Amino acid sequence: MNLPNLLSLTRLPLALAFVLVDSAIVRGVLIVTAGFTDFIDGWLARHFGLRTRTGELLDPITDKIFTLVVLATLMVERQLVWWELLVLLLRDLYNTFMFVVAKMKRLPIRFSSRMSGKVVTVLQIATVFAVLLLPGLVRAVLLITAAASLYSIYDYTQAGRAALRRVRRSG
Repeated sequence: MNLPNLLSLTRLPLALAFVLVDSAIVRGVLIVTAGFTDFIDGWLARHFGLRTRTGELLDPITDKIFTLVVLATLMVERQLVWWELLVLLLRDLYNTFMFVVAKMKRLPIRFSSRMSGKVVTVLQIATVFAVLLLPGLVRAVLLITAAASLYSIYDYTQAGRAALRRVRRSG
């Protein structure tokens, strides 16, 4: 357990706090804090040689838990409808499905984050901010997030195919 991994773990109590508070401003601060910990844990891991296999799994898992808790809370509170939730989770659902398929088939592919995924994460956060603070912008931000999610799915698929070709050539 190192500092980047501990920072990743802070997203779990932040998710709980999001459920427990009612203030849109406080919720916005919690989202910014979670985003900051996500940025810093990755930066520390890369720049100080603190990358670990545990961190490679822990970081995206805590990100997904935080995101799911936030989105489920907004849906339960009727600030999001089911199809908006589906649009926001499209990329994550696809990546999770493909990860499970690759593991079940025992494909020797290492999953790592990509810039397109980071962009979608930022847009998911922007959409949640719009829901909390600028409801008039929700549809526009949601459409941008949907387009970025579709591109990210394409990007991750291409990266997975390239990784499979490399594995097959070397094996």
